[in-house]
Amino acid sequence: MSEENARQRFRIARILLVEDNPDDVELVKRALQRGHVDNPLTVMNNGREALDFLLREAGRLDMPPFDLLLLDLTLPGLDGRVLLQEMQADKRLRRMPVIVLTGSVREEDWIRAYKTGAVAFLRKPFELERFLATMGDLYGYRILIVKDESL
Repeated sequence: MSEENARQRFRIARILLVEDNPDDVELVKRALQRGHVDNPLTVMNNGREALDFLLREAGRLDMPPFDLLLLDLTLPGLDGRVLLQEMQADKRLRRMPVIVLTGSVREEDWIRAYKTGAVAFLRKPFELERFLATMGDLYGYRILIVKDESL
């Protein structure tokens, strides 16, 4: 397969960050830059708006509108825990990998996040190297570069 054909069949994965703290948003952006992850990043700071947007776009596209969700658990409008549950209830959104970024130290939050679809759980303030390693693992699983099924 030629390089041109390969480029036509794959696209850079889209990332959604749902985080209400502007300092944490900047930290994630810097971590992605430092890790040379230059995927398109959309930021939403409210759980309700994020869910409404995800459902609207998933209905329009009939697939997850993002390839990765970075999610804070404590959000205004709709808690991240509830957002995860709502995503699991939708057959299109449950396929979207979720990394939980939270300040919570409660074991039940970890367990609940994994049971409702999270693929990773990082405690804030997260160590930059651990965050980059997790992103690197996802890249290894081809989550950051995905096959474009619309072609």
